[in-house]
Amino acid sequence: MEQKNYAPVAIKRILVPTDFSSTSINALDYAAMVAARAGAEILLLHVFESYSHNTMLNAAVDFNQIMEKGIDEKLQELKAMNQQLTGIPVRTRVVSGKIHTEIERIAHEEDVQLIVMGTHGASGVSNSGKMMLGSNTYRIIQNSPCPIITLRNDPSKDGFKNIVLPIDSSSQSTLKLNLAIAWAKLFGCTIHLLAVTAFFEEFVVDAKSVDRKVHQVGEVLLKEGIAYTAHIIRNQSPSLSILHHAEKMNADMIMIVTGYESQLGEMLFGSSARTVVAESPVPVLSIHIRKD
Repeated sequence: MEQKNYAPVAIKRILVPTDFSSTSINALDYAAMVAARAGAEILLLHVFESYSHNTMLNAAVDFNQIMEKGIDEKLQELKAMNQQLTGIPVRTRVVSGKIHTEIERIAHEEDVQLIVMGTHGASGVSNSGKMMLGSNTYRIIQNSPCPIITLRNDPSKDGFKNIVLPIDSSSQSTLKLNLAIAWAKLFGCTIHLLAVTAFFEEFVVDAKSVDRKVHQVGEVLLKEGIAYTAHIIRNQSPSLSILHHAEKMNADMIMIVTGYESQLGEMLFGSSARTVVAESPVPVLSIHIRKD
C-alpha cells in the first residue's frame, strides 16, 4: 500500500438537520463536541414541506413565510437553551421542500465538510410518520457530498477513543483510511481494524488477500503513530460482526464506506451498511463514494 501524507481533519462547517425530536437534539450535542475540537461552525437546518398551493387562502396569506418565522424562532430557542453551544458559532436556516433533496442542496451551497444527524433507526421509521430523520436517513447518506455521522442514541461517552474500521479485500475499503487517520489524530483515537469474511466469500476471494490487506493497513497506521488492533472474523453476517466487535472494543464510532462496492462487495456490505446505520448503538460515520 502506497504511503501517503495524511493531513489533519479540516472541518470548518458542520450541518445539523433537526426535526426538534430528542434524537436530533442529541445530534446537535454531538456536533457541538466535534465543533469545539475542530474549531468549526454549526449550521442548524430545518426542512419543512411547502404549503404554497392553498386555494382557500387565495394567496392572501403567505403560509410558508409564517411557517418559516415560527420555525426560526424555535431554532433560536433551541440554540439559546443548549449550553454545549457556548462559544461555538451557530447559524440557522429554514427551507421548504423534500427533506433529502434540501439537505444535499444546502450541504453543497454552504460548502459543508460534515453532516451530523439523528436517525430513528429501523424501529423508528415505521412509527415516526413524517419525522424528517427516519426513512430519509439512508437516502441522505447516498447523496451526501461529504461524510455524514448518524446516531440513534444520546452518546454515553464524552469524546472519541475507539473507532471500528471494517475493511475487506477490495481497494475501495481503504478509501476511508485517510479520514480515519485524520480523525484519529484529531481526537487521539485507537483504530480497531476488522475484516469479515463470509463462508461463501472464501470460494471467490483468496483469504490471504484479506489478511494481506489488514497487515498493509496496519503498517500505515503504525507509521502514522496511531494505536490500532486488528481482527479477522469468519462470519456469514458482516453487519452483526461489526456491531458485536464495536461493543467488544467499547467503540465510540464505526466508520463505513458505501456506494462503490463490487458485485460481491455489494452482496456482503450493501445491505450490511444499512443495517449498521439503522441498528448501531454508537455513532456511524459514512463516506459515500459516487460512481461517476
